[in-house]
Amino acid sequence: MPPVTEQQSLPVLSDQFMAQIEAAVDAGPALDAYLTGLDPARFTSVFLVGCGGSLFTFAPLRCLLDRSPVPVFTFNSDELVLRHPARLGPGALVIASSTHGATRETAAAAQAARAAGATVIGVTQDPDSIVAAACEHILPHQGVEAKQVVLAQFGWSLLRALGAASDGEFDQAMTALRQSPPAFAQAHYEWDDQLSEMARQLHTEPVLYVLGSGPLEGAAQTLAMCYLQEMLKLHAAAISAGEFLHGPFEVITDEVPVILLNGDDVTRPMADRAERFLRQYTRKLWVLDGAALRLDSVDASLRPLVGDLVLGSTVLNRIAEHFAAWTGRRLTDRRYMWKIDY
Repeated sequence: MPPVTEQQSLPVLSDQFMAQIEAAVDAGPALDAYLTGLDPARFTSVFLVGCGGSLFTFAPLRCLLDRSPVPVFTFNSDELVLRHPARLGPGALVIASSTHGATRETAAAAQAARAAGATVIGVTQDPDSIVAAACEHILPHQGVEAKQVVLAQFGWSLLRALGAASDGEFDQAMTALRQSPPAFAQAHYEWDDQLSEMARQLHTEPVLYVLGSGPLEGAAQTLAMCYLQEMLKLHAAAISAGEFLHGPFEVITDEVPVILLNGDDVTRPMADRAERFLRQYTRKLWVLDGAALRLDSVDASLRPLVGDLVLGSTVLNRIAEHFAAWTGRRLTDRRYMWKIDY
């Protein structure tokens, strides 16, 4: 492929973009009632299960459920089947995520969980998929932003049902999500100049490191493994901001590029600490700060409930689009995935 000397055209926002997120928001009361009907008091454990990006995008929900009085586990789909944890039984609630519902490993995990007596809920865009068929219940969504809204609503509903969130906290969270659709749309274009320059400077680098903490650790994994490696065939690695200073920082020199995702959440001090080090020892640091997003439609006091969701979905996808426009590659191209038997 000949080198790209100027950025190619970028995708524009779909006319359905906000409507898809609004549909997820509007489904909130029904989702809350549905969860109540499952009798959450009987759950003794929660499992978040998926592969690749579907697993990584559980990070905000995983952090939210830190408040849960019952233990919460995150498992790769194959791992759940092979390890069969002791708590995977009649008291378990399993959330199995697969964007298009075609992931065989996740379908197998859902089947294994149901065979163990667990309550299994599938999160997918395709209610007729193999993953949906393997699940007892389905939470449909339309796109990565809508999925984050659905998972956030589910998390807050579960916490309230378990007595770990007050009615006031729940109402605040639902207000923030109702205000979020324009914020997602605004963020699609908000940092275009910065992201274009970042992609221009970094798309020819031999390797890129991506850091994130807490809810954005999954976003760092998604950017490195799904967008940069899988879709764009670029060498990249995701590193927890909390683990960065316990070994990985030894590879940093003045010439090593790092993308740091910083959030508006309680784990921010870990990302701040990594940033202080990186500003001293590399000149190729790019910091994308969720606290700096405008989020004009969201009340100031509710920003922390929305910012990381926006950065970890819309902004992440826009980063990928900028890299694609500078590399001349398409985000839909694959070398092996869906093409060979693996």
